[in-house]
Amino acid sequence: MQIPVEPNLDRPIPVQAQPEIGRTYEDRLKVAGNTAMLLNELGVEDDLSPEEKEKARQMIAKLKPADDKSSPPIAEEKELKNYSVALAIGNYLNEYEKQIVADKVQVRTVVVNRLMEISQDEDNKIALKALELLGKASDLFTERSEITITHQTSDELKSAIKERIKLLMQTQQLDVKTKAQKHLEVIDADVTEIK
Repeated sequence: MQIPVEPNLDRPIPVQAQPEIGRTYEDRLKVAGNTAMLLNELGVEDDLSPEEKEKARQMIAKLKPADDKSSPPIAEEKELKNYSVALAIGNYLNEYEKQIVADKVQVRTVVVNRLMEISQDEDNKIALKALELLGKASDLFTERSEITITHQTSDELKSAIKERIKLLMQTQQLDVKTKAQKHLEVIDADVTEIK
């Protein structure tokens, strides 16, 4: 299904004085690598020299772990504008992310196999806990909550609104009366002090 889109010129197009850059060194590497990989897919030739590959490998090696809060290297920003270096960075990051996914799958397989072994344990308490964790890992146990919606006719809604309005008006009248009574009590207190 196609959605027709018509440009609206009522609002001006926002002008950016400076291009956006990634906040962290890793973000800037990803942006440069993804851009170079897209250009490569669109047909830009890639002539990677061994020096450029080595420079990209060195830049990837300077990535810090997530818990390291030290400032990232900024001196190499000009290297990110080099298409060949950026392409090599993109290839390295792409391969690295594939490896992370493969590692997670491998860890999951090891954990599930170990839980299967533990579920055969003689101690029922340990076996039951292992089976529970296996069930959670395979999404057998899902929490569900039921929501009941009751529909009312328009006449029922009108009467409910009218009753609510009456209740609110009565509350306002009571508030006005109590405020007036408090005001009168204050005036009486002032008069008794003057006598």
